[in-house]
Amino acid sequence: MGIFGVQYMYNALDYVCYGHMDYDKKYSLDTDIDNAYEQFLLVKRYFYKTIGNSVFHFIIVYDAKSTWGNNIEKAEYMSHSIASYFSDKFQLVWCIHKKPCSKKYGGYASVYHAHFVMNSVSYIDGKMFSGSYAEIYAFLDYIKKVTGDKSWIIQYGSDKDNSYDVDENDM
Repeated sequence: MGIFGVQYMYNALDYVCYGHMDYDKKYSLDTDIDNAYEQFLLVKRYFYKTIGNSVFHFIIVYDAKSTWGNNIEKAEYMSHSIASYFSDKFQLVWCIHKKPCSKKYGGYASVYHAHFVMNSVSYIDGKMFSGSYAEIYAFLDYIKKVTGDKSWIIQYGSDKDNSYDVDENDM
């Protein structure tokens, strides 16, 4: 894992663990949040997997209907359930942000979104997270079940549409 991989891992974990948090809440099922960077790195070194993708960073934007009424407890529950999908093999930390957004073409898009950062190396067997289409789409199906929202899509890197803007009039 070159200097850029280590730096990206550090930056992603720093953002989730110490960056912008609306509720000063950060979560993990299997990692000491205050030592997440060191723990992620120890797993990578133990299994000699220090080259390649350092972390899997994903964001879940909850539909406004699923957290209606400013329901942080519902966002926490869904985020915990989503994190549990990978937690039996991979270290994972996350935080929840509140940012009311409206869709590009009108309507209410979201109230909460969660940032998840997962170690790319399994602490169980040292295997790297492949991120294959089959693996990602199985995860997407799980997210649809947890959230009750069947309209989920996957957007990779530059494919993302950054067209969600805050609209104070739509809140």
